[in-house]
Amino acid sequence: MQKEAWLIGGATLLACVVAGGALYWAGPPRRLPSEDSSGDEPAERAPTLEDARAFSASQPEFFRPFPATETPRGLADLRAESCGVCHREIYAEWQLSTHARAWMDDAQFQAELHKNDGQRDTAWICVNCHTPLENQLPELVVGLEGGDLGKPKRLKNPGFDPALQLEAVTCAVCHVRDGVVLGPYGGSGAPHPVRKAPELLESALCTRCHQAAANFPAVELACAFSTGEELAAGSHAGESCQSCHMPEVERPITSLGTPPRKTRRHWFGGSLIPKRPQDEAALAPLREHYPDGVSLAWSSPPARLAPGQAATLRFTATNETAGHKVPTGDPERFLLLKAEVRDATGQVLAAREVRIGAVYQWSPFKLLSDNRLAPGEARSFELNFQAPAEGTLTLTLEASKHRISAENLAYHHLEGRTVPSRVYLQEELRVPVADE
Repeated sequence: MQKEAWLIGGATLLACVVAGGALYWAGPPRRLPSEDSSGDEPAERAPTLEDARAFSASQPEFFRPFPATETPRGLADLRAESCGVCHREIYAEWQLSTHARAWMDDAQFQAELHKNDGQRDTAWICVNCHTPLENQLPELVVGLEGGDLGKPKRLKNPGFDPALQLEAVTCAVCHVRDGVVLGPYGGSGAPHPVRKAPELLESALCTRCHQAAANFPAVELACAFSTGEELAAGSHAGESCQSCHMPEVERPITSLGTPPRKTRRHWFGGSLIPKRPQDEAALAPLREHYPDGVSLAWSSPPARLAPGQAATLRFTATNETAGHKVPTGDPERFLLLKAEVRDATGQVLAAREVRIGAVYQWSPFKLLSDNRLAPGEARSFELNFQAPAEGTLTLTLEASKHRISAENLAYHHLEGRTVPSRVYLQEELRVPVADE
């Protein structure tokens, strides 16, 4: 028999049906009509936190925030700044990371987030990877009007922590569950409960956000993050993201006199293109710890060229170190490879520029081309020219990483607010022109 839903002190008891020994959900209860209602149609009840969590659980993984968690006993709050009181060195590393800069410091993301025509609201999907904890969201989605992804129904989040939101991908995203701190060792002696968590070293922790490939044409939204699939399909399959992006180091984990032991860096350097111009000096030292994925070199360059000789030079780009395609992640990223041959007067005899990256049509969403380099892949390119009668030739190679094109930088008015690119290789080689 169906039981009536009762309203007691503002709390709602949900209606259910029991039949044949099984419990069936009979749908959400309804509020009694207000006094000024006609009484023809009862008003829907106010949404609850439980509704938001149920809706979240029904969505694809990268739509979902990490569940809210209690502050572990012995800690003041969940903020990275509080973790840094004891974990000083790790906190200092995290402050330089792309994770720490993934919210308000990411001007490109903020520009995309607010690029709204007023008819669709899809920001609720995107924020879950940039502020992944439920505690970081000022509002929670409880449902969709007519199933429309662009029309979320929202609930003010009673557990919202605005300071925690500003920390973007903060410590608690990976290290706190159910009021317990997760660590690589577990053990006792910490001022808070700790659980040994092998999952901290598994790629699944990263691919929750770094494997988000989907197309939602009804709301003109597409996610094209396929790093997890690329890793699984490439020559580094079986290795974890952490093995490269969190280099090992032996050190005390805290500043409380704990003994040195093997742990990992928390820089999460990525391409090491600063999010903001003022971050360049702090990021520069990290580049010695993170090799650039794609190398660029001349293939068997000649020791000399004969006067007037017709010459063909080859240069090769190789994805030497990355376990995924390069570039990966944000679909706007690309590499520019430049090769040039100049004579003794500076005149350009031959030049070539190669763009490495995917090209998308965004409305409607369509992949137009993709020449990214797979793990271990090498690709060669040619320069053809005729040697002059005399002098020394200068062969130049340059490689740069780009997070956004010049056109999109201008479109979003991001000049001076973000760093669009970084030159990571510049080499010159001298080749004399002479008879034997």
